[in-house]
Amino acid sequence: MLEKKQLLDFVEKYGDEVMYFALSLVKNRPDAEDACQEMLVQMIRHSENFDGNRDIKNWAFTILYRKCLDQLKKRRRFLNFFERAAEACPARKEDGPENSIQMRLPESVLNRLKPKEKACLLLWAKEGYNTEELAHIVGCAPGTVRVHLFQARKKLKKLMERGNEKKVLVSSG
Repeated sequence: MLEKKQLLDFVEKYGDEVMYFALSLVKNRPDAEDACQEMLVQMIRHSENFDGNRDIKNWAFTILYRKCLDQLKKRRRFLNFFERAAEACPARKEDGPENSIQMRLPESVLNRLKPKEKACLLLWAKEGYNTEELAHIVGCAPGTVRVHLFQARKKLKKLMERGNEKKVLVSSG
């Protein structure tokens, strides 16, 4: 069992090393801080499972490594989703930065989704939640979450294709 003093000593002794490791993996401070915080929370939650014969540093870095990978997956999923959307709906030349796809997409496309579809899609794409977690959050069955995600992606694809058709009609006319 992990004692409170052991955890405090660990943070005191290895706090900088832990942060450096997280920063080296995720490459930005907010994500590194999130990963470190999630590591500490998991250590506290599972303190009764800690084997006193095991090295606390190895245990912590194993948890931290997994939390950093989770952060990278969340970021990659979020960026991939919006990069695909940006490619499908490029900003017009006359649009300034305030009208770029990053600013237009949430209003013009995402707001056309039903609230549960939008919530499921954003939590899945940005936060990396799986269908079980999403089901708990939005209060429906995992199968229903899969339907919401399918419908949201289908609608987005249709809206983006419609946007490309308009672009082709405008540029050819």
